[in-house]
Amino acid sequence: MTKKEIIYQILEKLNIHSDDTRITEELVSSFIDTKRAMLLKQQYSKSAWNLPADTKQELCLSLSLVDKVDGYSCAGKILTTEALPASIKIKGKEGPLLVRKKDGSVISLSIIAVERVPYLFQNRYIQNITYCAIDLNGKLLIISNNDKHKFLKNIKVTDIFESPEEALKYECDYDSSVDSWDIEYPCELAMVDVMVELITKDLVKTLSIPGDNKNDALDDRR
Repeated sequence: MTKKEIIYQILEKLNIHSDDTRITEELVSSFIDTKRAMLLKQQYSKSAWNLPADTKQELCLSLSLVDKVDGYSCAGKILTTEALPASIKIKGKEGPLLVRKKDGSVISLSIIAVERVPYLFQNRYIQNITYCAIDLNGKLLIISNNDKHKFLKNIKVTDIFESPEEALKYECDYDSSVDSWDIEYPCELAMVDVMVELITKDLVKTLSIPGDNKNDALDDRR
């Protein structure tokens, strides 16, 4: 289902017409992103790695080799991307769900807090681990002692993002000629129904819109 379809579902339930300026499509759009993030956190707080494919987006990003990032340096090679869109924070998910090479092969990574970067590779028994961190500016870092990693130029990053529209610009098959609201929205259909109900109730309460609570085809608002 597209975001435009979800928006129209909500506006229809609220009996909103185009000349009603209290509730705009943009306002409803922001509610949709907020409720989606809330429901994903609630439903998958104990199983972040079992998130449905429908909720994820895969981004294609270029890498560059740097000596340090925001003052953090270490003995290994640091590869970095441009800043990622904000990820939805779920307990047990400390970083991206999946990082792959351009050809689709998975890169085995140990995800760490960026504050640990200066202390990496001090233990000679764990020199071959490749690490991943997100810095304070949202850039993804890949840190390794292996020379072959410095030749990585592009990666694919799979995650769930607070703003699917912002993340869409980095998707591998992004087509700028298609409106973002006309593209499949990253959310399970079952969750869409719950989201529509919650948003409708919020808007009715917040903006004092008379509600139609009967489950029929009639508009019983007064």
